[in-house]
Amino acid sequence: MSRILLTVFLMFTTAIFWYNFSSRYVGFVYNSKTQSKEFLLRNYSGLLLLEFDSSRKIDEAFDLFSSKGVKIIIGPPTSAEGEKLLPFLKKYKMVALSATISSTRLLNSSYIYSFTPSNAFITEKIKELLSKIGTKRLILLSDPQNKQYSDEFVDLLKTFEGKNVYYYNEDTLKSIDVQTYDTVVMTLLAKEAAKAVKVLKSMNPSIKIVGTDSVMSVDFLSYAGNIVEDTYLVYTMDYLENPELGLIGEVSSFLSKHRFLSIDQFRRYLERNVIETDIGIYHYENRSISRPIRIFQVVNGQFKEVENF
Repeated sequence: MSRILLTVFLMFTTAIFWYNFSSRYVGFVYNSKTQSKEFLLRNYSGLLLLEFDSSRKIDEAFDLFSSKGVKIIIGPPTSAEGEKLLPFLKKYKMVALSATISSTRLLNSSYIYSFTPSNAFITEKIKELLSKIGTKRLILLSDPQNKQYSDEFVDLLKTFEGKNVYYYNEDTLKSIDVQTYDTVVMTLLAKEAAKAVKVLKSMNPSIKIVGTDSVMSVDFLSYAGNIVEDTYLVYTMDYLENPELGLIGEVSSFLSKHRFLSIDQFRRYLERNVIETDIGIYHYENRSISRPIRIFQVVNGQFKEVENF
């Protein structure tokens, strides 16, 4: 009897130790081209972050995470990086909670979750916006470095006549008769989007520009100046100075208040509970976080909210 009690005690002690050890560590996969790297400079104290640059070998990251008992990873920022991580998440039985990934396919994998709504949800809101601004012929300007994200917006072309173009540099646009289109939807990162707008406006000054959440950054304003005036942006947040940092902060705030022993426990929590952060209260529906979609427009060099879906 004493041996049984001792065994139970040791098992309990081991479980408590492993809970306190492993659940304290959270992986953090960042991209030096986005604001995710800057988040590390904030010295966020609520979590013990094991940071890793997404440009390095992924297996090295998961060896590090596994050695510390990590179950949850913050990041990565882009859907292309999420695609690369997915096989490793499955192999090592971990989940990723990204601030910004919105690929519907990845969010349906049950290994990647996000604080940004799915592309399927966002696409429907973009269709509403395009109808309101009178879009007839559309150029979808897509990011070839993040096809996992960009390609899911091709569904727009089922509703509006147009074409999908992968944007590599300014020369990409020279082969397009931009005068025959009235609207461009861009799924590029902010700086590349700003470059594209300069060329598009020089070819067709009256063309309407719509950017997805990937464009939403102060870099878009500072890099192109007045040329981006009147651009529409579809986004999910109401704080704009450093939007990606704000979303990562929400993710970190949520994880700092909860510890999860297993990925199944994490999944159940997200799917069955209200998610409360310092910014708002949300819930998950069909593996997509439910939060309002906001339409912004660049007015006098600032992002101004013009509509809330």
